[in-house]
Formats: sequence, structure tokens, C-alpha cells
Amino acid sequence: MQTALPLRKHVPPHQQGKILQAWQDSPLAAKEFAAQAGVGVSTLYAWRRKAAGRPTDARPAFVAVPNLLAAVPAAPVYRLQWAGGLSLEVRAGFAVGELAALLRLLPAL
Repeated sequence: MQTALPLRKHVPPHQQGKILQAWQDSPLAAKEFAAQAGVGVSTLYAWRRKAAGRPTDARPAFVAVPNLLAAVPAAPVYRLQWAGGLSLEVRAGFAVGELAALLRLLPAL
């Protein structure tokens, strides 16, 4: 013998608001209140999320994040080596003025 499934009834938005207000004013737990109101517990929660302006879809939005860990440092474009063992590597995109100031700080070798 098969048991009949409960019929789902459509509740208009203005009625949803009244039911939510009654739930808020009620001392009953969601499960008990939903049974008395003739709606599902998940339906109550969905109506509450909708009324609060929160999305009903619980999945987070996709956010693109750059992968900074996989970046391999570029090989130096210029490498200056002095006889005393001092060396200087300059990569692409260096500021020429900063390099000139750095070179003026070095002792004449």
C-alpha cells in the first residue's frame, strides 16, 4: 500500500510575510511552527533568507585570485661584476635613476 505524498500548496508572498511574522512572534522551534503552519522547515528558512535580501543560493560567488606563488623570478637582464667579488644584477623594468644613484654609492673599483 502506497502512502500519499502531501500536497504542496503555493503561498503568495503577502501570506509568506504573515507566516514569517507569526513564526518570529512564536515561542515554537522552526520544526514545530512549520508543522503547525503546514509548510516545510526549509521553506520557512528560504522565505526568511529571501525577506532578509540574502541570496537563496548558498554557493559562494567566484572570485579570481592571481597565483603569486607560481611566479618564477625573471632572470637578470644585466649582471655587473667587479674584480673584488662585488656583483649587481639588474632585472627588466628597473628605474634608471635609482640604478644611477646606487652606482654612485659604490666605491670606485
